[in-house]
Amino acid sequence: MELMLQRVTSRSRKYLFILLALPVLFGLLGWFLPVGREPSSLTAEATISLGNYDHQELNNPKNVMVLLSNAPFYEENLAGLWDETEEPITENLTVVNVSDKVLELTYTGTSGENAAEVVNTIAEAFLKMDKQRYEEKKAIIKGTIDSLEGEAVSEEAKVDQERFLYELKSAQYNMKAASFVKPAHAEEAETSNKALSSRDRAVLGVLLGVTLAFSWMIVPELVRKQ
Repeated sequence: MELMLQRVTSRSRKYLFILLALPVLFGLLGWFLPVGREPSSLTAEATISLGNYDHQELNNPKNVMVLLSNAPFYEENLAGLWDETEEPITENLTVVNVSDKVLELTYTGTSGENAAEVVNTIAEAFLKMDKQRYEEKKAIIKGTIDSLEGEAVSEEAKVDQERFLYELKSAQYNMKAASFVKPAHAEEAETSNKALSSRDRAVLGVLLGVTLAFSWMIVPELVRKQ
């Protein structure tokens, strides 16, 4: 062991300049090379509450998650955005059911503004589609109620008519369209992959240089001992 230490010390003195130069060289490389300078990706979140008007596709969280995760929705409702986006929207979008009828839409973009704008546009497109279906259902129920209230029926059928009207009016009262719980904001976007600063890269370079220098001194002695 003592002999090995002597040889390592002697070797270190002999190559002192190289040992000192390695950390400096790798530190400079880390500072100037563009490794790790890739732009950070930022993630923005928007939260929506689904509607309640007995629509199997748009009131069911699982079905809405599938809808927003596939191309047809975007090709039909956001054709411009779908064509402009370099990567398919669905690759950068995550839809999660956070509670009963509340969905969280998360989009990763090149900037906070980009991420927030895209995820809000997606949510707004869905809310627009939902609003249209909601209004259609609302108009049907209202038309049925008006028709029943203006229809003269026999005494025998009046009880059934009143019961049906009550059910329709209850459904009408409980109806609601989907809505924003919380839209995305650019300033709240989170960094998903932080780019390394020049200082961080330099420190890593120095550490790598020290490690290589140490290995260069120790490994040959260990092999010799074996």
